[in-house]
Amino acid sequence: MQMQTNKRTWLKWLVISCGIGFCITAVVIFVAPIFISKNFLKQKIDQTLAGRLESVHQVGPVSFNWPNRVNISYLIIQRQKQNTASSIRFENIQGTVKLLPLILKKIVVKKIAIQEINYENRLLVKDLVTDKFSFENGIIYTSVRLNVNEGPTTIKGSVDLKPEKPVFDILINAKDINITQDVPNINLLPIFIVKEGEIGGVLSLEGYVRGKGMGKEILNKKLDVNMNLTIKDGHIRGNKLISSILEIIGTKDAYSFDLMEAVIQIKDERIHTQKMNIHGPVMSLSASGTTEFEGKISYDAVVKFNKERLSKDIEKIADLVLKQNELPVEIRGTTKDPKVAVKISKDNLENLVKGLVNDFLDDHKEKHKKERESH
Repeated sequence: MQMQTNKRTWLKWLVISCGIGFCITAVVIFVAPIFISKNFLKQKIDQTLAGRLESVHQVGPVSFNWPNRVNISYLIIQRQKQNTASSIRFENIQGTVKLLPLILKKIVVKKIAIQEINYENRLLVKDLVTDKFSFENGIIYTSVRLNVNEGPTTIKGSVDLKPEKPVFDILINAKDINITQDVPNINLLPIFIVKEGEIGGVLSLEGYVRGKGMGKEILNKKLDVNMNLTIKDGHIRGNKLISSILEIIGTKDAYSFDLMEAVIQIKDERIHTQKMNIHGPVMSLSASGTTEFEGKISYDAVVKFNKERLSKDIEKIADLVLKQNELPVEIRGTTKDPKVAVKISKDNLENLVKGLVNDFLDDHKEKHKKERESH
């Protein structure tokens, strides 16, 4: 009996002790946020950003809403030695932090929502929400939903901020992004390189991006990309590659297309276009080839022109070559100075020469016939 009484007493005190411990922990967790000052939060944010992105930054007013909501009215990140127009501005950042680390005055974010991000006045991101987010030991792991230039987008992956140049491994799925010539890295495809022109369309893409660095720095040996993309209702003006092809039929350098589909890979400082199909009212283009980061290009393509847009001479050549108003072309040189040449096999060349010679003789006979009739 005495033994059972002692056991009950021990269990009772164990339950009471655990209950007291739980209550103390709960009180500390929920009361600790009250003592978190705005200055402390701002200091932690400054420490996190300082020295990681080789940039200067400006943090707007910070507020803490009990028990675990942090709000930053704005955040501006600007690359060193660049003007203010190239800054990235974040509007209305809300974060949910873990309560337990607050006891030790550590800020561990588990969710982020950002109303708007203006990337150097070139890209507008809205309604960014993280489904998953962690930032530990300088590494960000995240799953994000957002709208990029009005196109719904999901991004999953990690960014390691510990190295001097951040290392990233990201999966992207995006639909219906409105693009212009100002969209970052759109000129990785040679047909979208314009200096004093413009591009437009609605972009969808899916694939992965792995590499090291930020901005133009990512164009190095570490960059590894595999991407499927489509562009609807596009237009290009001022692209030397497209202009060189259009010169074959003597048209202007502006080109509109209904649909472009492409599969690209980037590895070893080269952009490999496995296939690219463009369908438009003036011409359709099927191409494959490579572009080096330095600008050197090597593409083989088949161009199919709208018969109504062809001059009689070009139509005649196309008929003699492939009988379908198609011309095989090879594109060499650089993105700044592309060289486009019609690619003809020996047999087709013989047929072409014979056809042109026969046309010349027919024209010559017709001319002499008219001269005799006139006399």
